[in-house]
Parts: sequence; C-alpha cells; structure tokens
Amino acid sequence: MDGNGNFIAAWSSYRQDGDSGGIFGQRFDPNCSPVGGEFQINTETTDNQTNPAVAMNAAGDFIVVWHGQAATEEDKEDVYAQRFDPNARPVGTEFRVNSYTYSRQQNPKVSMNNSGAFVVVWESELSGTEPEAWRARGQLYDANGSPVGAELQTNYMVQCRYPDAAMDGYGDFTIVWTQEAASPGYNLIMARQYNADGTAKADPFRVSEINFTSITRPSIAMDGSGHFVVAWDGSTGSDDQDNILARRYKFGATLPTDEFTVNTTTAGTQEHPDAAMDSQRRFIIVWNSEPDADSNVRDIIGQRYDESANPLGDEFQINTYEFDDQKYPAVAMKESGEFITIWQSYEQDGSGWGIFGDTGPKICCADFTGDGFVSFSDFCILADEWLKENNPLKADLIDDNRINQQDLAALCRQWLTPCYHCSRVNIKNDSRIDFKDYCLLSADWLKQGPELAGDITGNGIVDMTDLKALLLHWTKPCQ
Repeated sequence: MDGNGNFIAAWSSYRQDGDSGGIFGQRFDPNCSPVGGEFQINTETTDNQTNPAVAMNAAGDFIVVWHGQAATEEDKEDVYAQRFDPNARPVGTEFRVNSYTYSRQQNPKVSMNNSGAFVVVWESELSGTEPEAWRARGQLYDANGSPVGAELQTNYMVQCRYPDAAMDGYGDFTIVWTQEAASPGYNLIMARQYNADGTAKADPFRVSEINFTSITRPSIAMDGSGHFVVAWDGSTGSDDQDNILARRYKFGATLPTDEFTVNTTTAGTQEHPDAAMDSQRRFIIVWNSEPDADSNVRDIIGQRYDESANPLGDEFQINTYEFDDQKYPAVAMKESGEFITIWQSYEQDGSGWGIFGDTGPKICCADFTGDGFVSFSDFCILADEWLKENNPLKADLIDDNRINQQDLAALCRQWLTPCYHCSRVNIKNDSRIDFKDYCLLSADWLKQGPELAGDITGNGIVDMTDLKALLLHWTKPCQ
C-alpha cells in the first residue's frame, strides 16, 4: 500500500498465461475501486510461476517477487522479480534474484522502504544433501534495482525455512525465519537485524520463547522507525492444535514483550498469520481459523492491537461469505489504522479458487434499539456510555472497548438512515424497491452459495436478515 491508501494485490492464476501458473495483479484506489484492469506480471510463461509477494513504497512504486521454473532441470526453481512505477508500467525487465541456483529456491518475500530500496528473502535447498537441508537467504537492492553486496545467508545452520523481512525508513531491515532447534523434533522462530548496507548488526536471536513441535511461516511487520512485531503459528505437542503467537519489539530489537497468544478461539487449528503495522505502531494480525478439522472449512480472523501491544477490541471474523473454504490472508494497513485484507476463497466466484478482500475496521450498525433506523434513541444509548472503557459496550461501534469521539462520528455518519443502503436492496436494479425485488429474494429463500440475488447482507445465505433489509426500504425510490 502507498502513502495515500492505494494498494495492489498479486496472486497466481492457473493457465491464465497459457501454461500452468502465472502471476497476475490488480491495483485499487483507497476506496477499493479497481485502477485499470487485471494485468500479467511474469514475462516468462513456460511452466509454473507461483507464490507471489508484493511490496510498495509511499510514492506507489512496487515490486513483485515469485518463484518459477529454473532454466535447467538440475536447478529446479528460482526466485524472480519485476519492478513497476506508480502507473504499473514495468521498470526494466523481469530478473532472477538468487545467485545460488542449485536445486530449489522458493517462497520469496519482499520489503521496500520509501526511497525504493528493497530486500528479497527466500528459502534455499542445499544441493546433494540427504535428508533435505534448507537455509534462509536474501538479497539487498538499492533504489535503482541494483544488487547491494553478495547474497545474504541469515544462519549457516541447516533447516532454516520460511523467511520473511521488513525494512524501516532508513533502509535497515530484519529477517525472521523458522529454524530447527538443537533438540530434535522442536522448532524455533529466529531473527537477525541488518544495516542499510547489508551488513549484519549482530548474531541471530531467538524470538519464540518455548519449543514448538510444529511451527510454520512467521510474518514480520515494521514501522518507519524500526519497531516491529513477529507473528507465527505453532503447537507444543502432537495432540495440540496450532495457535497464533506473537512478540512485539521496539527498534533495535530492544524491550520485547513476552510471547503472547493472539487468538482467543482455541478450538481447531489457527494458521497462516500475516501482520501489518502503521506509523503509530498500532498493528493487526490476521490468520485463517479451522474450528472443526473434519469440515475443512476455514474463516479469516483478525485481532487489532494498540501501540503498546494491548488488544483493541475482540478477535473478529473478516470474511462475510461463510461457505466452503477461505484461507491464506494477507493484510496492509493505512496510516489512519484502517486496513485491507485479501484471501483466497473456494467457489465464491463460481469456479475454483478466487481472490477476495475487505476493508476494516468494520463500523457496526448504530441501530442499538433495533427499530431499523439510527435516531436520537440510539444517540442516548451512546451518550449513557460516553468515555466508558469496558467489554462489552453496546455503543462500541469500532470494537475497541471504549466509547469516544470515534464512535460518535460513526453514529453521526449513520444518523437518520436505514441499516442497509438502498442500492444493495434494489435487486431488480430499476430504481425502486417493490414486489419485483421481493420475488427475486423469495426465489433464493434459504439458499446458500455465491452470487445469490437475494443475499443483501452478503453472508452467503438468504434469510430473515435480508428480508428485514428489504422491508425497511419497501416502496421507496432508489437513486
């Protein structure tokens, strides 16, 4: 995301470029309206290109990285990148990032600062080893896209996987990764800090406090001053389900918080966290949650935090379409604390996996009395809770466990309006809410799935909540 709230999403699409996976992107303005059309990022289309990651600076310059088929069978996979200007015009050509080319180089991540300097990290399989051995590697680039120094190797121990990186406003950066512990069967989250010239500031240090039998990919988010948070998922025993853990650091990796659990729902498996932080050091962590392991149905969950790593409100569900499977979220955060989350959703677009997103934090409906409108009665309920801090609070419209000017502003924006905008209710799209719209809703009554005409609330089912929204606008014109 850039400094004005414009953002880009990138993904892998099967056979869209003519041969297996290809890398595609779409830009959006701060209101989530598409800017231009969907566009192809990879130039080489032979074989499979997948696992993209993207970084953008405040001016809107961005870079996309991914891994794809190497030139020789011996090399298997390499990491590639393409730079773009703020208008999504390619800057230079697609290039290979890794200089060590043997075996597999995969799962890249990238971070960029406002000058345009960036660092790419990935996991590298050592050639000719048995069993498999992995190291976390990286390459630093200046603002012109030229390599700075040689390829980085965060730790010379084997079995270092799934690196991620974050860069501050001065060009200093931190890399995190998963590492096998000295005790067999356990894993750690490790980190190492680097100067803007690519030299290491110190030896690697341990982020996770306890040993985990299962740890997957960590995520790191950093502000312009170098404060950062690391999130990961893990379990402590073979019978335990994965939870989301995190730790917050001040700049220079000083004064860390204790390791803390992010999720409050502990049933089932919580996996694949992603983190984002704004300039005021507030941050959000999102992940996918599978409460029932037998159902193979996941939802996208989030938790916000203030600058002191105190939770802002409760854990909340981000996806409103609740059927089939939602997984692998990514999040970006505006300076105002608002955020964009995207994820992949199964069959929501009618064919296999599609890419979907939503904004936050969600402003709850200010209809506290339940009469279908926001009025003085609702204002009185908010006024009665003014400046209270508690959980729950009836008038807490932004779910931060406090009632203040933000909640009042949200209520005023909904003042004297129905709970749903008429354009959502005008199913027939003829500028009037009438029996024709009711008939279309009735035809979908109690149906479940994507793109139902009567699904006014967008939760994947047509039920009483949709009927109530329609009745509130009955016989009204809709411009």
